[in-house]
Amino acid sequence: MPNAAILFGLCLYLSWVDLRHKRIPNRALGAGLVLISIMEYVLSSPMEWLMAGFFAILCLLVFGWISWYRPLALGMGDVKLFALVCYGLGVRDFVVVLTVASLAALLVSLVWLLIRKGSIKCEVPFAPFVTIGLAVLLFMSETS
Repeated sequence: MPNAAILFGLCLYLSWVDLRHKRIPNRALGAGLVLISIMEYVLSSPMEWLMAGFFAILCLLVFGWISWYRPLALGMGDVKLFALVCYGLGVRDFVVVLTVASLAALLVSLVWLLIRKGSIKCEVPFAPFVTIGLAVLLFMSETS
């Protein structure tokens, strides 16, 4: 799982930036794309590489459509991060990461609302939760 380790390191940085500035820098995502592309090219067959790219584009289109119509619900930085994670991990592992990230975000948001520190319309940076999802995936791969 070298791609997961690269993505985890990238997401640690992106989480820090997202928490501080509420944005995900394109340069960091571009650097991650270059690293993951090199790893995909070296470690995968051409068909796996093409399928990873196809599903990443599909992910970009689906989540981009959601962001277009609900920009306060999902930012384009998150959309590009989802596509990069899908490209680096594949669909199955991406679904695991997204599920864990969404559940963690739901729990934190509920606690945040219960202690009345936020409102229902408050923005929640999602990159830290993607990092948590990647950490769970890495932990699951180490234990199995």
